[in-house]
Amino acid sequence: MSSWINSGRTIGYSSEGTGAPILAFHGTTQAANAWAQVQQACEASLQWVTFEFPGSGESDMPTDPIDLDVEVSHAVALMNHLGHQRFHVVGYSLGAVAALQCAALFQDSVITVTSLCGWSQSDARMKVTFDLWRRLIAIDPELFMRYALADGYTVAALEVLEPMLDAVVGMAAATVQPGSDAQLELDIRIDIEKSLGRITAPCLVIGGIEDRWVDISKSRHIAATVPGATLVELPAGHLVIGELAGEIASALAAHVS
Repeated sequence: MSSWINSGRTIGYSSEGTGAPILAFHGTTQAANAWAQVQQACEASLQWVTFEFPGSGESDMPTDPIDLDVEVSHAVALMNHLGHQRFHVVGYSLGAVAALQCAALFQDSVITVTSLCGWSQSDARMKVTFDLWRRLIAIDPELFMRYALADGYTVAALEVLEPMLDAVVGMAAATVQPGSDAQLELDIRIDIEKSLGRITAPCLVIGGIEDRWVDISKSRHIAATVPGATLVELPAGHLVIGELAGEIASALAAHVS
């Protein structure tokens, strides 16, 4: 893990691999290692630079509500600092929202963009869900993670995890980042709908058919709205990286090449 100070902010990030640069955004409650399984499965030659949102990993805790556009600007500045003027962008969940916004705001910098379980507007069910996450984390991260695994995985995945569920819950709860509450507050007010039509980079949209948090209709909407976008639907829930990392890696490798 590394960090960089920009405009008085400490930005945490990881940089791994060699090849074409790819800026990666993690999801809510996560840190830079969220993409590790996909990185390991990806056969494309890529230099992964994973940006950490405020309150995750090495990044400073937020002192004000997180501004999505500001974070995207910090991420692009980080890539420029590392010597990458043009790069691919990928994001998962909240990170997918950031990736799409990055492609809309920095058209000259983004070569391709990939949205994994992303959305453009938080609807009423999502807002209630994100508020529930905030409350559960405040009570007990293990309680939150027990719910997250139950709701985020498919039945098939849970059947595999069931014999060791308590151990998995404990390990997963330990990864919940200190800035999760602020990230969830951002989730509740997401609205990048007007940005979708401004994306000019080739766009890959991946969604989970059994996603209970970000319904597959959200990915279908993005794919239908972003000019020329490609949609891939996977038989998974929101925690698709934990179930189908290889399938994600294959789709991503084909897209960036």
